[in-house]
Formats: sequence, structure tokens, C-alpha cells
Amino acid sequence: MQHIYGISTIKELQSFDPMDSTQLRVAGYFKPGDGGGGDFYWQEDATDDPDNGLVFRSRSRQHGRWRRILSGVQDIRFFGAFSASGDVSKQFQSALNACKQGGSLYIPSGHYTISRPLEVYQGTSITGDGLLSEIHYNGERGTACWNAAQRSPSTSMSFRRLNTLVHNQHTYAFRLTGMSYSRFDSLFVHLRAVNTSAYYGPSNGESPYYNVFINCHASGPGSDSNGCVGFDWGAHDDGDLAPNANQVFGGHINSVDIAVRCQGTGNIFHGQVFEMVNVGYEFDLPAKRYTAVQQGISNDVFGLYSEYAKIVFHQKHPTCYFVAQTSMVTGHDKMLEAKSKDNCVLLSSHSGQLPMNRSFFQKAVEFNPLEFD
Repeated sequence: MQHIYGISTIKELQSFDPMDSTQLRVAGYFKPGDGGGGDFYWQEDATDDPDNGLVFRSRSRQHGRWRRILSGVQDIRFFGAFSASGDVSKQFQSALNACKQGGSLYIPSGHYTISRPLEVYQGTSITGDGLLSEIHYNGERGTACWNAAQRSPSTSMSFRRLNTLVHNQHTYAFRLTGMSYSRFDSLFVHLRAVNTSAYYGPSNGESPYYNVFINCHASGPGSDSNGCVGFDWGAHDDGDLAPNANQVFGGHINSVDIAVRCQGTGNIFHGQVFEMVNVGYEFDLPAKRYTAVQQGISNDVFGLYSEYAKIVFHQKHPTCYFVAQTSMVTGHDKMLEAKSKDNCVLLSSHSGQLPMNRSFFQKAVEFNPLEFD
């Protein structure tokens, strides 16, 4: 009968001779009970590269590998990533690589430092513990923390209950290029530097399309005109395409320059909350399309709650069509700044100016209907 040996750490696993036992129970990664242990078996004929999470080399053998017996969700601690343990970019990427064929990854409460972009594969689901799962991104200019590993196609990803903190200028939390048919749920993004974006989405003609954002938040560093954007859905990198046909449900965006910059079409924004922003929604064309034959975009906003947005809606090109209905808008300088009000439908049941009133009973309706031939 084969006995299961119990050992304390992964270091002991790597030194263990499988001649003594081909099945091991490891109490922890660095120390017993730290969450990185598990059950392992020895595969004699294996020669694949160790990832130090699911697959380990034995120092006593040239060939063969220790393999983790995995049932269900992977844990970032399986790969040696622990809270406040320095830069864990390599460990995070190893865990994401282990999900190349699809899989679920759990990031428990903690403070994790990431210094380079992370690449996420199609079919991967990542879940944390909400605000307590802090991912601190210190990457180089022009990079993002979370990225699609494949730009075409890369679909059906899921990000849930993560708190990403962006510390350097001109960097982003999520780069959405390559992500379509994906779900973003209960995410927090804290922009700690100016000129940063939370959900950054230049298009490549195939993505980001058909994504759903539920209860996704973003907060900026607080200074006026800080250059930060919550949902930054412009055609960047001198492109002429932007995110199309995405839906956003809820979420709070505060202390940024622009809450939503949208240069795509067919996007719908439901029940968002804005506070202390210079511009709520900015609708514009990609720069390359200003002189193109095909120009127009169309997007919809429903149930906006806004306090202290200087300009709530900003239409920067006359062919940017939108329909908007607000639940409460107050403390603003201007409800609508538009190049062509004939191409906007704006319904506002309340547009009080603080401190004059907050009354839902003093209603103001701005309605500029579209005319059809």
C-alpha cells in the first residue's frame, strides 16, 4: 500500500526523493498553514518545465516532476505569491499561464505589488476579496496591469471583486484591447497618479465588443483637471476604431477629469453615479474620422445620478448622437454642452443647482427630439 507522506514546505518537496514515496501532502508553501500547500504525486516520465505552482522539479532526479493534485479553483498562493512579499509579477503570470486552457484563479486578501503587465488568457476567471485584494501596479509608461494575452481573438474572460491601484502616470488598470464577450464585476480601481485611466479601451477592430461591466468603480487622485479617466473608450494610438456594443451597469466614479470618454457606438450606460468630475460623459469621434465619409456614433445613458460634475454631457462632434435620461443631477455648471442639440435627447427629472435645492418635486425637463423624414 502506498503511504502519503506529510512534509512542511515546498522547499522540502523539491528535495524529497520519490523513491521514498510518490504521494506527498505539503503543509504550506513557505511555512505550514500559509495556504500554498496541497497534495502532490510523482510523475516519472514528465519533462515539462516547472511553473513552481502546479509543477515542481525534484533536485534528486533529472527527469520526472511533482504535480499538484488540483480540484477546482487555483490559488495565487500555490505559486508563492503572498501579501507584502515584494514584487510578485512572476508568480502572478505563472498562475495565469496555468489557465491557458481555461480555469479559475483566486486572489485572497492582501497587498500585492505588480511591476509589469499581466497577460490573461481566453476562458480565465479571476476572483478576489473585493477591496481587500489590493493589486498595486507600478508598471512602465503606456502599460496596463490587466491585459489580454491574445489580441485576436481573446474572449470570455471574467474579472470579479478585485481592487487595482495604479501608481504611475500614463498607465492603466485594465487594457481592454483583445477582450470581448467578457464580464467585469464588482471591481475597484484607485488611480493614485495623474494622467491615468481605469478601464482603457482602444479597439483593434475585433474588440473590445460585447462586454458587460457590473458595479465597476473608479476614483482619481482628487486634484482638479488631473487628466484621469474612468471609462476611457477612445480610439487611441492614432486609430479610428473604439469600443462598441458594451454595457455598463452601476458603479461610482469620482475625482477624475472625465468619468466616461466614449468614441465608439452602441454602448449603453445604466445607473452610474458620478461625483466631483469635470465632465460626466464625453462623446466624440476618433480623430481620423473627423474627415471621413462615415462619421456618426450613437450611445445611450439611463438613470444617471451626478453631483458636482462641471459639465454633465459634452457632445464634441455634431454627429455624436445620444439619448440620456437622468435620475438626479445637481451641483453642475452646465447640463449639456453640445455641437448639435438636435442630435441629442436629454430627459432630466431633476437638475437642481446646489445649494439652491435638492428637491425631486421641482422638475426641469430638457427635451430636444430627433426629427425623422
